[in-house]
Amino acid sequence: MVDERLAKHRAAVLRPILELEKRGEPISAAIGDAAWELGLAKSHTWSLYRRLRENDARATALELDRRGPKPGSKRIAEDVEIIIDGSLRRYYLVRERSSFLRIWREIRAECEAKGFQPPTRRTVKARLDAMDQREVFRKRRGAEAADKVFAARPGRLEVSAPLEVVQIDHTTSDITLVDHVNRRPLARPYLTVAIDVASRIVLGVHVTFDEPSVLSIALCLDHCVRRKSVHVPGTLEEVIWPTAGIPKAIHVDNAQEFHSEAFRMACEDWGITVEYRPLGGKHYGGHVERLIGTTMGAVHVLPGTTHSSIVEKGDYDSEKHAALTLTEFEDWLHLEICRYHNTVHEALGRTPLAAWADMGGDTAGRQVVDIEAFRTSFLPFEWRQLRRTGITLFGVNYWSDAFASLVGRGQGKVQVKYDPRDLSQVWVITDDGRVISARYRDLSHPRISLWESRRARKEWHDKHGGRINERVLFQLIDAQRRLAEAARQKTRTARLENERGARLPRHQPRRDPSREMFAIDTGNPDLPTYEIDEFNDPRRKN
Repeated sequence: MVDERLAKHRAAVLRPILELEKRGEPISAAIGDAAWELGLAKSHTWSLYRRLRENDARATALELDRRGPKPGSKRIAEDVEIIIDGSLRRYYLVRERSSFLRIWREIRAECEAKGFQPPTRRTVKARLDAMDQREVFRKRRGAEAADKVFAARPGRLEVSAPLEVVQIDHTTSDITLVDHVNRRPLARPYLTVAIDVASRIVLGVHVTFDEPSVLSIALCLDHCVRRKSVHVPGTLEEVIWPTAGIPKAIHVDNAQEFHSEAFRMACEDWGITVEYRPLGGKHYGGHVERLIGTTMGAVHVLPGTTHSSIVEKGDYDSEKHAALTLTEFEDWLHLEICRYHNTVHEALGRTPLAAWADMGGDTAGRQVVDIEAFRTSFLPFEWRQLRRTGITLFGVNYWSDAFASLVGRGQGKVQVKYDPRDLSQVWVITDDGRVISARYRDLSHPRISLWESRRARKEWHDKHGGRINERVLFQLIDAQRRLAEAARQKTRTARLENERGARLPRHQPRRDPSREMFAIDTGNPDLPTYEIDEFNDPRRKN
């Protein structure tokens, strides 16, 4: 959308002024420069800047320009927008490198030929500025030239301040964990970790049994922006993890989740630049990969480790020795990271925590005020129609009293964000940027996960075809839960009996209940009774 691109461009111009104000420097001249660059009045620029500052520097805060057209309207015709976009991509984003002035004249000529009002030069320039500048450079000068300008190289990634560059990656942990009920071997967990390149601080982590996804990134970044402390098990002591903030740039690989629309849009909204590792660019992501290697080296001393290779593992039985649950492993990992933060780093010549403090990490980047809004913005989403009955997502109806004022006002489809682990609540993003929390329309329904919903809907479709209604969906999920619990109880009983049988002394015979005698409860009237033969007692009188 054009309005969205324009808001992001304005936010990119105004965000550096936030840094000036944070350092206590005068910003009036910078506001004037920004007004000239944006082609706006200085008073209007001041208004946009205040709005950006009051909303955690989010670009969406600038989408509603109350001095301009109403939300949803356009300054120029949609047909003209199509001509601008098509002409820029056809004539400007090519290796022949035509001048911008020539492209603008081409756009004007085409618009006049079709009877449309031609756009101004400033309008076309704004559309060009809103494009990905790295992509523009690559299209006009080639990938190799773009890499020289934009790409980071080993030994040349000079990062002088915390939160300037953060690298994020996933890995499968070298350990088998157990379940928290029976403490039996389950699986190897996935680890998502984010490291600050300048200070080598671990900014955030997330551990889960689920494969890496948009949710993994959301929860890892949520951990990054929070103030953290770690409780030491068995004591009242807490270890402080005093690092938090919004990364200015994130370096990631080309995994599918890093290319998702939810991740891309959220990063643009919060002013986070995303740099992807080029295919074959082995030198990218070295800091986070070394951190993962260091962390996995520490994991190899834990019970249940799978080690890093078959040779190193030898005849060690990981499942037999597995002892930690997911929560216990996460607690250990947090303590290990705190230990790492207080250990001298060879490349830094000091501890990561000292480097963070010396470089001014606490004031280097932006802090999130509305953490819930930050986490929600990175969640996966679907587009749904807002109707009089509310929102329907994955076969479940949702409602919020705030919907009443929006129904019938041309909202069209709205963005619905959700947490796959708990579908009892969703977040609806309206056209004006508001976030509305909505819950089940039928509040008697229990919490369910997306995975339970998918399994139930698939079972219904395989047996009956068509869609499943909401009431039957929850009944089916409840039945599946009961079956799973019954199976778990049977498995637990069987394991317990096997354990008991294995520990019996060899000389002791096994129990045979059919040959044992039991006391009868004579006070129970439901038990069968038997006649008793009477005998003559000379002492008894009739």
